[in-house]
Amino acid sequence: MKLAEILEIAEVFAYVLLVSSPILLHVVSVSASEKVTGVPSGPETNWRETPPIRVTMKSTADWARIMFDDEIGNNTNGIRFKRILSFGWLNGNDSDDEISVGKGTWYDVLYNVTVRKTGDIVAFNKQRNDFDYVEMYTDIVFETDAGMMSDYFWLMLAGQGITTFQLANLEHQYVFWQETLSGTGYTRHVRRYIMSDSFYRRWEVSPTSIVVLTLIALLVMVLLSPIIPRRERQYRRDTRGRLRATYDASNHSETAHVIL
Repeated sequence: MKLAEILEIAEVFAYVLLVSSPILLHVVSVSASEKVTGVPSGPETNWRETPPIRVTMKSTADWARIMFDDEIGNNTNGIRFKRILSFGWLNGNDSDDEISVGKGTWYDVLYNVTVRKTGDIVAFNKQRNDFDYVEMYTDIVFETDAGMMSDYFWLMLAGQGITTFQLANLEHQYVFWQETLSGTGYTRHVRRYIMSDSFYRRWEVSPTSIVVLTLIALLVMVLLSPIIPRRERQYRRDTRGRLRATYDASNHSETAHVIL
C-alpha cells in the first residue's frame, strides 16, 4: 500500500473519531453519573437528590451567608434544599453567635441601596463588630435541576473580615468547591457558578476517555507532522558505476560525490 493511500485512510479514520468522540465522552460521563447517583440524568427527570453535602464557612467577619437560590426564592438557579441534616460550630464561637439555615428573607444595604433577597440560606451572625475567627458547618442534602449543566448560588459577605466558603461531598470525603473573599468595607453579594455534576462525583477522566483522547492526540500528531522526513538525494554515477553519498549537516541534505 502506498504512503498516500495510508495517509488518506488515516485522515478518514481521524475525522470519524473526532466527530464521534464527543458522543463517546458524553456516554461515559452520563453512565458514570447514573452509577454514582442512581438517578438517570435524562430530560424526564426534573430534580435529582445529591449525596450529603457539607457547607462550611471559616471567617473573621461578623456575619456571612450562602444563598442557594435565585433572588426571589424560586430556585431557577438549579439548586434547592431537600433536607437539612445538621449544623453547628466547629471552632471559635461565642455564646451569642448564631447559625440560621433554611428558607429566609434578608435585607442588605449594597452600596447605599437596600435590597431584598429570599431563598435557601446558610448563615451565621456573630453580632456587630465581632471579628473573632470562627468555623461553622451545615450538612444538607440538595436537589439539582437535571436539565441544567451548571447552577449558581450567592455568596453574601459582610463589610469587613475574610471568609472562606467551602462545599464538600461527605459521602466520598472530598472538597469540590472553595473560595476565599475579603471584605471591602461594603456588603457584597456575588454570584458563583458550578457544574451540576460536581455535587455527585469527583471530576476525573475515566480510562475509556483517556484511551479516546490519546488516540485523537496521536492521530492529530500523525496528520499534522511529517511522517517520513524527506531528504533530497542527488547521485552522480562515476566512470566505474559507483555512488558515494555524503550528508551535509548545514542544510540537512545529502549530496553525492563522484569517486575518482
